[in-house]
Amino acid sequence: MASRLDRLVTILETGSTRLIRETAVNQLADWQKQHPDELFNLLSRVVPYLRHRDWETRSTAAKAIGKIVEHAPLYEPNAEDGTHPKKDEAKSEEDPKREKDVDHGTVKKEEDDSAKDDLPEENTFKLETLDVNSILQFGRALLRGGNPVCGLASLDPSERLAHQKKTLYGRLGLLGRNFEDEEIPVDLERLVTPTPAAEQAGNGKMKEESATPGHQVSEAGLSSRQLNVLKRKRKREAMKASQGKSGFGDLSLRRSTTTGSEGLGAEDTPMPDSDAKKNGKMEEYFNLDRPGDVDEESKVVSEYKGPVIPIKSELETDSVLEGAEWPYERLCDFLKVDLFDHAWETRHGAAMGLRELIRVHGGGAGRAWGKSQSENDAANCAWLDDLASRLCCVLMLDRFTDYSSDTSVAPIRETVGQTLGSVLKHLSPESVHKVYCILYRMVMQDDLTLERPIWAVGHGGMVGMRYVVAVRKDLLLEDSDMIDGVARAVMKGLGDMDDDVRAVSAATLIPMAKEYVAMRPDALSELIDIVWASLSNLGDDLSASTGRIMDLLATLCSFPEVLESMKASAAADEERSFTLLVPRLYPFLRHTITSVRLAVLKALSTFAKLEGSTSQGWLNGRTLRLIFQNILVERDRETLNMSLELWSDLVNSFADTPAVLAEEFSAHLEPMMQLTLHPIGISRNPVPMNASLFQKPSGGTYSVPGAPQPTPRKASSPDVSDQRATKRRRKSNKMDETPTASLTHDVDGQMMQGDVDLVGMDVLIRSRVAAAKAMGLIMARVPAGMVKDFDAHIIPHFASGYSSTQLTACAVVDEYAKRSQVPGNASRYLEQFETIITGDRPPAYRDLLSYMQRVRTQCVQLMHFFRDHGKVPQQKLPLLPVVVQGDAEAGPSAFSLTTAEKCVNEDFERLKKAMPPGQRLIASQQLAEQRALARSVIEEARLIKEARDVRVKAGAACAIVAIQQLPKKPSPLIKSIMDSIKTEENHELQSRSSDTIAKLVQLFAESGRRGPADKVVANLVKFSCVEVAETPEFPNHASRTDVVLSMLKEEDRVDHADAAKFARESKAARIMRRGSKEALEILSRTYGAKLLETVPKLQSFMEEPLEKAFSGELPAEAKDPEQSFGQEIVDAMSVIRMMTPTFDVALHPFVMRMMPLVIKALHSELSVFRYMAAKCLATICSVITIEGMTALVEKVLPSISNPTDLHFRQGVTEAIYHLISVMGDAILPYVIFLIVPVLGRMSDSDNDIRLLATTSFATLVKLVPLEAGIPDPPGLSEELLKGRDRERTFISQLLDPKKIEPFTIPVAIKAELRSYQQEGVNWLHFLNKYHLHGILCDDMGLGKTLQTLCIVASDHHERAERFAKTQAPDSRRLASLIVCPPTLSGHWQQEIKTYAPFLSVTAYVGSPTERKSMRDQLGQTDIVITSYDVCRNEVDVLAEHNWNYIILDEGHLIKNAKAKISQAVKRFASNHRLILTGTPIQNNVVELWSLFDFLMPGFLGTEKVFLDRFAKPIAASRFSKASTKEQEAGAIAIEALHKQVLPFLLRRLKEEVLNDLPPKILQNYYCDLSDLQRKLFEDFNKKQGKAIAADAGREDKEAKQHIFQALQYMRKLCNSPSLVMKPDNTMYNETQRILQKSGTSIEDVVHAPKLSALRDLLVDCGIGVEGNESNDPLYQPIKPHRALIFCQMKEMLDMVQNTVFKQLLPSVSHLRLDGSVDPSKRQDIVNKFNSDPSYDALLLTTSVGGLGLNLTGADTVIFVEHDWNPQKDLQAMDRAHRIGQKKVVNVYRLITRGTLEEKILNLQRFKIDVASTVVNQQNAGLQTMDTDQILDLFNLGDSGPNLINDKKKDDSFEGREEDMVDLETGEVNKQPGKKAWLEDLGDLWDKEQYEESFDLDEFMKKI
Repeated sequence: MASRLDRLVTILETGSTRLIRETAVNQLADWQKQHPDELFNLLSRVVPYLRHRDWETRSTAAKAIGKIVEHAPLYEPNAEDGTHPKKDEAKSEEDPKREKDVDHGTVKKEEDDSAKDDLPEENTFKLETLDVNSILQFGRALLRGGNPVCGLASLDPSERLAHQKKTLYGRLGLLGRNFEDEEIPVDLERLVTPTPAAEQAGNGKMKEESATPGHQVSEAGLSSRQLNVLKRKRKREAMKASQGKSGFGDLSLRRSTTTGSEGLGAEDTPMPDSDAKKNGKMEEYFNLDRPGDVDEESKVVSEYKGPVIPIKSELETDSVLEGAEWPYERLCDFLKVDLFDHAWETRHGAAMGLRELIRVHGGGAGRAWGKSQSENDAANCAWLDDLASRLCCVLMLDRFTDYSSDTSVAPIRETVGQTLGSVLKHLSPESVHKVYCILYRMVMQDDLTLERPIWAVGHGGMVGMRYVVAVRKDLLLEDSDMIDGVARAVMKGLGDMDDDVRAVSAATLIPMAKEYVAMRPDALSELIDIVWASLSNLGDDLSASTGRIMDLLATLCSFPEVLESMKASAAADEERSFTLLVPRLYPFLRHTITSVRLAVLKALSTFAKLEGSTSQGWLNGRTLRLIFQNILVERDRETLNMSLELWSDLVNSFADTPAVLAEEFSAHLEPMMQLTLHPIGISRNPVPMNASLFQKPSGGTYSVPGAPQPTPRKASSPDVSDQRATKRRRKSNKMDETPTASLTHDVDGQMMQGDVDLVGMDVLIRSRVAAAKAMGLIMARVPAGMVKDFDAHIIPHFASGYSSTQLTACAVVDEYAKRSQVPGNASRYLEQFETIITGDRPPAYRDLLSYMQRVRTQCVQLMHFFRDHGKVPQQKLPLLPVVVQGDAEAGPSAFSLTTAEKCVNEDFERLKKAMPPGQRLIASQQLAEQRALARSVIEEARLIKEARDVRVKAGAACAIVAIQQLPKKPSPLIKSIMDSIKTEENHELQSRSSDTIAKLVQLFAESGRRGPADKVVANLVKFSCVEVAETPEFPNHASRTDVVLSMLKEEDRVDHADAAKFARESKAARIMRRGSKEALEILSRTYGAKLLETVPKLQSFMEEPLEKAFSGELPAEAKDPEQSFGQEIVDAMSVIRMMTPTFDVALHPFVMRMMPLVIKALHSELSVFRYMAAKCLATICSVITIEGMTALVEKVLPSISNPTDLHFRQGVTEAIYHLISVMGDAILPYVIFLIVPVLGRMSDSDNDIRLLATTSFATLVKLVPLEAGIPDPPGLSEELLKGRDRERTFISQLLDPKKIEPFTIPVAIKAELRSYQQEGVNWLHFLNKYHLHGILCDDMGLGKTLQTLCIVASDHHERAERFAKTQAPDSRRLASLIVCPPTLSGHWQQEIKTYAPFLSVTAYVGSPTERKSMRDQLGQTDIVITSYDVCRNEVDVLAEHNWNYIILDEGHLIKNAKAKISQAVKRFASNHRLILTGTPIQNNVVELWSLFDFLMPGFLGTEKVFLDRFAKPIAASRFSKASTKEQEAGAIAIEALHKQVLPFLLRRLKEEVLNDLPPKILQNYYCDLSDLQRKLFEDFNKKQGKAIAADAGREDKEAKQHIFQALQYMRKLCNSPSLVMKPDNTMYNETQRILQKSGTSIEDVVHAPKLSALRDLLVDCGIGVEGNESNDPLYQPIKPHRALIFCQMKEMLDMVQNTVFKQLLPSVSHLRLDGSVDPSKRQDIVNKFNSDPSYDALLLTTSVGGLGLNLTGADTVIFVEHDWNPQKDLQAMDRAHRIGQKKVVNVYRLITRGTLEEKILNLQRFKIDVASTVVNQQNAGLQTMDTDQILDLFNLGDSGPNLINDKKKDDSFEGREEDMVDLETGEVNKQPGKKAWLEDLGDLWDKEQYEESFDLDEFMKKI
């Protein structure tokens, strides 16, 4: 597997979304921050991506370079003004400078050190001598691509660089003639081994071979200097490596260096599990072929062998020069040459790379050690001038243009412009001026000897100029020549015939518009003329420059000086009057680009507000009409609002002359009124508008679509010789007067067609309402006599056949009445409106015609069914009318819903009776289905008709209220509006009703009619509490007391029988709440401080239930689900929560008066009251922050740790949870108060509290880094502030363990702790102090037991002291429980006796009877030691006790969450939990979940969430066929998991902390199969191979069992045939014959080569060798080595004991430890072996002897068999390799060549990889994490109910903080999870890439 760094770098290319790539960039930057000396290692990996084919990859690589170098120190050789660095300083400047072969991505040695010195001097360009003429005349144009120079690719990087430098002068045309490549050929003779020319930039994938060090480098042929450099480098690397892992450890760190340690050479392709299921792969386990490349010679690998280092990265300086020159010199050399590459991608990447480097480090370029400050300044200046000259050359020669959507972009020129911007930041004023001069000449082109002007050169100059203006505005303001020059260039650019030049010219002026206007008032009129002129030249919709020029115009018009200047010139010259100029803007009103439309409206609005008759000449009826049309067809909300504002400005500008207004508009009244009242269709049945009623800006009207009329085309400009041929624009339709947008249907076609499906009903209604507002305003402004013209159009439409037309007509009058200056002006309409409200509505509407037709069709089908299937004669069938109601021709007898109802009811029953009985039986089911279908269609038609009735009635009622003449009987009026509030789906219309009802209450109150007002308010309050997501239903939850409602999971919900019906009801409730809430808010805003006096009913709703319930004890009726009182309490809090944000400040004391009652509710025993109080409290705190939060901190938080009352804890935790989600960042000043209480609850005994606390902590911890700089909030007491400082200390320690205070152990531990052990104890104490839990996963043999005993003993001692002082029940004596494998119980007792003899111990092990006698002592002693088996069998006994610590030794044994052992230990209650294991992950990451489920349940989410989020992506990514997306998802998941568990794991490796531990050497010892074994193997394969292959494809248990048996057979056969050759074996008889022939028995060593190999190995180790004096029993020489021999199976152990020891090596004395040894005796055997060196060997099974024992007496470990789980073997070998071992430990693995055993080792290697990536040395502490990593540390992602979300503001059901799970439906009212959003985020398309990449403001922010 690739290392973490490799993965991050690969994501730059493979990241499927922007977000993922940026995450990788940030992590690379963090890497650089943490490992400052890795700078060039990182850069050399990233730089090749600058040449990638893919735009996104290049720009991500550039970002990465930018972020990486931001973390590198600036190069300041004169910082201390020393002349030369001392030796060690030079070393410490370890910015080892590296270079990169960007073509191959290989890192090579720079052979020719002098190459740099013999380059021609003139390769440094100077700005003043740059020959613009020659470059433009003879320079080679840079196009999209070109022909690469042959042979270049085969040069090594430094030679290629030298060659390209040589030819650069010629290519730039500076030789004064055309240059050919052949003039300076590539010197191929000097190459010794030409590498194949693989031009990487072309193939799109950049894989660096040597990004990972580790390729052997031949040392032959290196000079002695180079060899010394190499030696020094290797020494340095060896030092680093010695801190790496052992040969078998973290493969992800040194992949290619563990060659051979697994017996598989450098093959790094483990057999993935997932492949084992595929038949073909499965067979590999059963055949004897083996890969030919197994390198057995390399089987010995020393543990500390460091990586072999590539001699020098190309980006690095020589060691001699290291630190003496600017570190990025070589890298920039390469990039500067790449700027002129033939491929545009390479140029683009180089420009971006330089941009980032120079932006950060430009100040150090060219400087060197040993030079004075002034010399360095001059060198820096020359270096930057050279780069600026090169960039100018690129701007002159680049001709590459790309087309993105409708605009063309020159990516190279834009990017080079940005790079120039970075350079300009560092340049001296003189140099800036020289750059400006070159650019100015490029734009003007008047002093250049060009045959014709070249647009691209002008464009390049203009782009450069734009960055000069933006970056060095300071110099512009001082230099008047420059500002004038820029203005001249811009004006020339704006007049240019080329669109792109115009666009960039306009953009150049915008940043300096303000300064220009102030400094050059005289030049304004000329500039403005040019801007107007360029507007009239914009030929069509697609001009790139339209938006920019419009922005420029709008920017200029915002300055009063410009407007004055325009007025002056208008007065002086008729041609320049507003009357002629402004209409030039009209064509852009319906431009295809929204921003352009907006800019036009802003500009027109500015002109409309100008005073004086001269500037108002353009205001006429035509203008009004165009803006009105704009309102009718605009879809964008912002642009529509702007159009309405402009309309209002226009109408108001006629305020003094209403008659003129009426006259101007009269000609347009009829078409505009027709369009306003035009009906809206329904889905799939639009009602198109009459296009001929729309007027074009030119005055003509649109043709009806489908008959386009040809219009004469006027040339936009005289033909210019250099019009770009490549740029084909659409033909523009031009009228003779002014240009117009090509047919407006491009933008507005769908609106004009009334296409509901494409535009959306809401948009169409919005546009009609806006038109009604506009029409109402003009009606209110024209003279009274004129209004009848309007009436003539409006009144007939009240009775229109279309509901939408009736509605719009009502809306027009409504708006007219609101805006009318004379009250009661509109009372003439009252009669019509009252008829609408009280009279009957028509039976059908024309706009719903298709619904009626569908009903009729369905009824006809039903009747036909009777005829065809029911055999009913035709004459008995009723005749259904053909014409339906709602049709224009329909009469009273037309088909109506009544007809339909009769059809499906009476007629149906009648016809059913008329059917023959046989038919009735056959067809009854189908008949019922047909009837149900007809009924559903009728119901649908009825509902939509009723909705339209409500809509029209509400429209009429709103108009009556606006007229302010209320009827005597208000009920029909109120009902009409309330129905709309309850059921109107369209938010716009519902808001109008809400507004009206608030106004109505006000009218009632003012006229003293209190009764209706109270009734309305009561209803509104009731409606606002209907949505169960916001206000739970009391009866459903009355019985719940111990749950947290916020946590109610989906699966606890009742499944609703009729899901569709339930969804409808939920939606209806949501709509009702939205409307009533809005009405109450409007009331609140209207009355302000007087709200509760005016509407006393509202106050009593909020106050009475709470006072009654919470003033004393909770009354019984409050708990009774049958009574309504409980619901009233819930509603009261819901209303407080809803109204508080809208209350006037004067009402805040009322809310604070309610606060104590809400707090009482928070402690209530009923979950539903706590839930509501939590949400209510959160809102109060977010609105009245200071008083609310102070009350919270003082009154609420203390009860969070109430040990006795669960409800107190639940309430407070829930309140904090909601508080965080509601307050967002406003919670910052209070974060510190909340975080420790929440942390304490992360280990609460209640599951709900734990989950909520974990979720809350995840959010709070992100805000911690921001908290420190915030001033204290007012109103906090001294005591609270002191408390906060204490908690700040804690947080800083959590986030940085270096700050953890050293812990002094208060008891006498009889051991000298090593420094790392003391750090471990500090960490354990930190966890203890804050009730956190963790995993101590130090490497095997580092003293985990000792560290644990230190903290347990200390904690017991401190509790005892505390209890003596306070007698507090929470510090009474509690025992601690240590659970370990049975073998280790003796070991723990011994360790306690050795190190902490003062602790009393009970070993709760042994037989059931022994244990029974000990039960009474369980709570009496300090420590209880027991085994996992006892926990499983006696879970009830142990669960009765409360424990202080529970320690799981070898805790990975609970890795399977479903196992009984795991479930048992998770039931025990304790204060602290600790897991000890050297291998927290053995096979896959799900095991980690189980461990954390014991420590902190919920921390990693539910198991399902964990699987989805981490385990599945990680597993999928290791599958050999995984796609890049899967691999990337896996990489990200591993990374995220690693961060999330990081603070709770402490891991140190032996190699890092034990300098005195001798190495461990791993060797594979091969033996060959015997003939008998081979025969049996082949026979098995022949007979079983096919069956196994078949089973491999199946998933069932039986098949798996069969495969498992087969694998077991193979493993046994590898050991010895006697293990498998039992009489029931099919081969038994044949084998016996073979044995007889050879005269041997099956037990003979001949047939089991492994046993003879074991004998040879032992003899090699000096074990079992007979000496001369061996006959003397007293003289037994001490052997040089002692061995541990591990087998998997007991039978194999017997065989070793009987065959090897008894027969072959009888002199060996040995001990044996396996499952048959009583657990209580096992430690004695261990002690015996360690203390008595005369025992040569100890035989063990891996399962019994592999865990936790200390066997340092042995120095040789032999594995006769191997475990599929690599960690078990690792654990076993570390029995000997641990503290106390003085000798080198040799580990031998006996492997039968070519068999299954080799494959097992292969698989082991992969599993180790995964484990070491999630848990690695970084877990030695959090200091390896940056704050932003800590931020994602606790991200639960989708785990648990992560309800805290950020709602989008435009959510149609937006409340203020509607944030939680809907209690009744289980729906989460939130955006789709971030994850889903990420997956939907496709790759960006070019237009956005361009807009983003070249956004000037963004660029300036970076600069």
